[in-house]
Amino acid sequence: MSETFMPQRAAGVTRQFMIDGVPGRLMTAAAASGALTHVDLRMGKHGSTLAGLTDALSTAITTGLRGGTPTAVFVDELRHTRYVPAGPTSDPDLPHATSLGDYLAQHLRLNYPQPVERP
Repeated sequence: MSETFMPQRAAGVTRQFMIDGVPGRLMTAAAASGALTHVDLRMGKHGSTLAGLTDALSTAITTGLRGGTPTAVFVDELRHTRYVPAGPTSDPDLPHATSLGDYLAQHLRLNYPQPVERP
C-alpha cells in the first residue's frame, strides 16, 4: 500500500464574509493542479456550538478530499441545505445563501469546478 503525502505548502485563499449579519472566514488551499486540498471554515465565536460544527465540517471535507472525493460531491450534498444563519451575504459573487453549507457549496462550485464521475 502506498501512502499519499500532502505537500507542506499549498496556494491558499482567505475570504471573509457575513451571512445574515454573522461574520465568517473561509480559507481554502489548492494543489499546483488547482484541485482543492483543504477547507477551513470559521463562523461565530471561538468555543460556540456553531464554531464547533464548522470545524467538524471543515475536517470532514478536508479528510474526504485527501481520500480522493471530488469537490463536486460536497457541492452536490451541501447545496440548498437550509439552516441558520441564512439570508443575504456580504459576498458580491454569492449574494444569498440558504445556510452556511449552501454558501460553502456555492463558493466551491465557483472557485473549484470539477465534474462528478459517478459509477
